[in-house]
Amino acid sequence: MKAWLALLFVVSAFATQADTLNERDRPAFEAIVNTLAPSAATLDWTALLQATATHPSLIGAPYQANPLDRDAKGTTEPLRAGFDGFDCVTYVETVLALARTIAVGETTPADYAAELARLRYRNGEPGYCARQHYFGDWAELQVAAGVLDEVTTSVAGDPANLAVLRLTHGFDFLSRNADKTLALANSPERQACVAEQEAALSARDDGTPYIRATSLRAVSNQLRPGDLIAWVADVPGLDILHVGVVVARPNGRLELAQASKREGRVMVSPDLLRYAGSLRQQRGVRVFRPRDPR
Repeated sequence: MKAWLALLFVVSAFATQADTLNERDRPAFEAIVNTLAPSAATLDWTALLQATATHPSLIGAPYQANPLDRDAKGTTEPLRAGFDGFDCVTYVETVLALARTIAVGETTPADYAAELARLRYRNGEPGYCARQHYFGDWAELQVAAGVLDEVTTSVAGDPANLAVLRLTHGFDFLSRNADKTLALANSPERQACVAEQEAALSARDDGTPYIRATSLRAVSNQLRPGDLIAWVADVPGLDILHVGVVVARPNGRLELAQASKREGRVMVSPDLLRYAGSLRQQRGVRVFRPRDPR
């Protein structure tokens, strides 16, 4: 009986933690679910991803730099599941969590928030140290979990379109800039978490293939709506500079749904290839394709 009560307490605590949408966020969540859920069972997965990424309840939301860091206290961090502001990574996480839960018919706020926690944190348990602070690490964990497939090499086709990223001095961008980062400055606990992640990533860095920036136009016909496209950084100690969701117009033109720091909001950039060429300090891209959870 004691064991059963303990288990009930844990489940109840997680459910309370996961159901974090406040009254301000619920109308946006309900609008997305009410629009997409009725046809989700028969809707093509790429179409559902695209419809989620471009839903009016997300488009126009304000850009916020590092929105998760504001809530960290020591190494604790509550789950932030709202719709009041995104950076590029939290926007992608939100789109994936919404699309995956809607696809399988799990459409309560708690369903969505629990899926978001599983995507964002190791073992689905919120905490600063459980969050992947480098996007490549996050993406590779999603590949291992069956959420994504990395399709960089298949999209590239000809090996001549590929190059390999190896961080000469390892992953150290965050720790090297700790004094300039609100979440890390004056926080030895969080600095220790980041340093541990950086050491592990550096130890297993044996080179990561990416599509050269000069080859993206030539291979763009291999991209699909819903693909996650991540720009490889030409910055010491950093792997990924930016990420967004590929969308396509009926005429086939590729666009990018993203949380844009430059524009200060979530938006659809109307020409993916032109946008890709405008990003500075980037070498090329990696491409990840979300798996249909159904």
